[in-house]
Amino acid sequence: MKLAFRAFPLWLILGGMTWLLARAAYEDAFQSLASGALFVLPALAVWLTARAVAALPRSWPWRIGFWVVTVAGWAALLTLTQGRAESRVDERSIILSGLGLAALAGIWPAIKARSFPSWRVIGEVAVATALLALAGSVFAWSYDAKTRAITVRAEARWSEIGLPMAEFEKKLAPNHENAGSAAVRQALREQVNAPFYKMGTRAGAREPAIPLSPASVQRVQGAAKLLAEKLPPSDDLHLPAGFTAALEPVAAALDADYRRILDSEPAAWASDPHDGFAISVPNFLGIRQFAQVAAADSMRRLAAGDQDGAARALDAGLRLRAGLLENPTLVSLLIAVAVDGLLSSKQVRLPAAEEGLSSIARDATLLRAEFLRRTQMEAWVDLRAISQPDNTSDVSGTGDGLLPKWAARIVNGRWGRRQFAIGASNDAEHAAIQKSPATLALPDLGASLHNAVSDANPSIMEPNVVRPIMRIHAMLLLREQTELIRDARARLTAGRAVESRDSVVLPGLRWELTADAEKGTVATRLAGAPEWIVKNEVTGSGNDFWTLPIDGSEAWQFHLPARTAGRF
Repeated sequence: MKLAFRAFPLWLILGGMTWLLARAAYEDAFQSLASGALFVLPALAVWLTARAVAALPRSWPWRIGFWVVTVAGWAALLTLTQGRAESRVDERSIILSGLGLAALAGIWPAIKARSFPSWRVIGEVAVATALLALAGSVFAWSYDAKTRAITVRAEARWSEIGLPMAEFEKKLAPNHENAGSAAVRQALREQVNAPFYKMGTRAGAREPAIPLSPASVQRVQGAAKLLAEKLPPSDDLHLPAGFTAALEPVAAALDADYRRILDSEPAAWASDPHDGFAISVPNFLGIRQFAQVAAADSMRRLAAGDQDGAARALDAGLRLRAGLLENPTLVSLLIAVAVDGLLSSKQVRLPAAEEGLSSIARDATLLRAEFLRRTQMEAWVDLRAISQPDNTSDVSGTGDGLLPKWAARIVNGRWGRRQFAIGASNDAEHAAIQKSPATLALPDLGASLHNAVSDANPSIMEPNVVRPIMRIHAMLLLREQTELIRDARARLTAGRAVESRDSVVLPGLRWELTADAEKGTVATRLAGAPEWIVKNEVTGSGNDFWTLPIDGSEAWQFHLPARTAGRF
């Protein structure tokens, strides 16, 4: 009983300080309290340890039990203290002072009383340490065994859904630049002051420096401002005064860039899938900015009556976008889709394309297949990283800012491998859901199924698949709406009936078109629109995403045939 009264306060201090340091590593509210505790409480803990040792009974099980808990508490406290000293340099003097007081509290009474730890106590501490080391080793072994089991299950699952990793790996090969890359590189440098590759990647490091150009910044900002302007849904395009001022001085240079891009094959960015997380990728920001400039410039040209120039600007942007599909990363696919949606929606004032709707149907199939390929690429990189300790030990984990470097490396290595394994396993489940034809007909496009997978076994290495899938299909629906409006114009001009159509993007959806030949208008209503579309979950607020409101509340105004017979 005497031991309990002396041991409990000791364990309370050790456990409380350990908890406090853990909280302080991530919450600023505990910083001052942790600093004060590190200065005062270690000395108190040493004194309580000495008092508890003096009350130890003769029975060795009780003594070993005491030392197991006490050594564990001290080990945890000292480890976290070292971690705090490494992460907060400004507190090192406080920490060293606290440890010095603790040493003094333990050594001075021992010297004064000429009472030093007996061989029995030293042996018991050694036994307790060995037991803790054994328990830690067993836990680590079981943890690693479970990680290996998840890895094996992940690879088996990919085979079960018809996408074996071995076959996927055989198809991976480096991509190389081509002749079309020179035209795009020049356009990015001249028009948006951007390099060809994303900085920080291996290929980006070889890009020559680009001096900052205030003019290009103004050009991008001017394009973004023009694209954000709410314009009437009409063939007649009247832009606000001054909105094209940033583009007009470079009109000739832009047109020359468009022609060079269109005269070349689609640009290709060099990349090697085997580089894993260090893979070189295109400069996504620069590409997006060039697409914005091209989209805004197409509107400027349409307003000036230059329909051919507008078509050339949009075609050049879409040609640039085609190369993004060759990079195997998921981000590259999503940027390609975003650029496609931005540029395709601006084609609404151009004549209908010969294969407009059929090309969208082909792209829907292509993009779904590409999404599966990119998801498998994510899983392949995860599985490959598990066998490379340098990759897993660098994963940011629970030890960052809390543990010293040596401990964080041990913890993060195992934790990182587990995260990679769970990520690869979850990716396989997401791919299985997406491969099922029934998923496309679900009201939430499979979001609840995907979320259930992620919630059951969370992993920081698992990409968010729900929003990308929805975004891809929303962009396809936007393109489909645009093509239907262009087709309706051609039909009204030719005196033919405008017909409602089933969507080629998602089953169960139908575009109901209401046309007025006398007024030269058409409205589009997306019948059967799922909740994720109606609630604008990935399309922003309101109807700004769509060419026309999908509830059919507004109509597009065409040029009346009498006024535009020779134009369309």
